[in-house]
Amino acid sequence: MSTYLQLCQDVARECGVAGGADATPRPLTVVGQAGEYNRIVNWVADAYEEIQGSENFRWLRKSFTVDTVDGTDTYAFGDCTDVDDAAVISRFKTWHLNDPRNPPKIYLTATGVSAQVLLTWTPWDNFEYLYKTGSLQTQTSQPVHITVNPKDEIQLGITPNDVYTLTGDYHKSAQILAADSDTPEMPEAYHKLIMYQAMEYYALFESAPEILARAERGMKRITNQLKRNQSQPFRKSGPLA
Repeated sequence: MSTYLQLCQDVARECGVAGGADATPRPLTVVGQAGEYNRIVNWVADAYEEIQGSENFRWLRKSFTVDTVDGTDTYAFGDCTDVDDAAVISRFKTWHLNDPRNPPKIYLTATGVSAQVLLTWTPWDNFEYLYKTGSLQTQTSQPVHITVNPKDEIQLGITPNDVYTLTGDYHKSAQILAADSDTPEMPEAYHKLIMYQAMEYYALFESAPEILARAERGMKRITNQLKRNQSQPFRKSGPLA
């Protein structure tokens, strides 16, 4: 497992930066660096952020829960609790609510989880026509449909008539490396991808073709492994007619 500082030292070593191969690896810290070491520190952080943003990887998929409010059908990520962290969601990228293998669920809180049922995903345009037009706008009951509105908020239909517990999945936004001891959340087996990505930045900046070639070979190999292990499974669409 590599820390932010160790990844920076690996990049310095692999790129032949002065001091990078000494008995005492350089840089000694990610904080307050200048010149070439400052660029390496920034490149490592940027590389990890770019990797995380390239796909909705499984390690960034998390579960959430929220208790509804009687008469309220709309919930932002700040209303929801990350199940693992037991805290309000602070890093949000997107909802993951339309997976038929693991749909969101809801139950009347007072009754308990034994009353849990599945919610049906409905695209926003269909949801808006169904629940934001005509008599259903003013009706309340146990929700049966779920969608995401243009503001990236969860909306339930019909509007809840009581306190219900909703559970589902979302994707976290990118982890930003900042301190020496910060460790990437990405599975440990793929940490070297961050190093290779940062090496590519270095090689392009320094016009170093040998380093660029090594970086690209390493990136290709580990990226393929990462995607095989961490990409979301392909889902076939339903029949067209």
